[in-house]
Amino acid sequence: MTQENKKFILSQKYSNVDQRRKNARIPVEIRGSFVFMDASSKISDLCLVNSLSTGGLAIEASSVLSIGDVITVTFILEDHIISEVCKITRIHGKEVGCRFISPVPQNVQFIGSFIYKKLFST
Repeated sequence: MTQENKKFILSQKYSNVDQRRKNARIPVEIRGSFVFMDASSKISDLCLVNSLSTGGLAIEASSVLSIGDVITVTFILEDHIISEVCKITRIHGKEVGCRFISPVPQNVQFIGSFIYKKLFST
């Protein structure tokens, strides 16, 4: 599947009236990990980052998570380690949508630059 087809499919997947997205999102396939900690437990697990924006990301995870949980997601993007604290905003099957809580400005700038290159490079 070409990158153009992926962009089209992703835009169709999320083209509903409830869409409140303010940041451009692109499909990716990046292996990463996440940590969830509350008063009684700590979960560390692998995940797949499958969409990315400057405001958040979506991961595919096999662990049981809930809307409102706060997790730390870590992944490598073009040789840069990105680690962000995220709040889970939606769950659809194994796909978990997350919004960055207090994003590191350098990470946001790097992610934005990465997205720009992917969307506008030939």
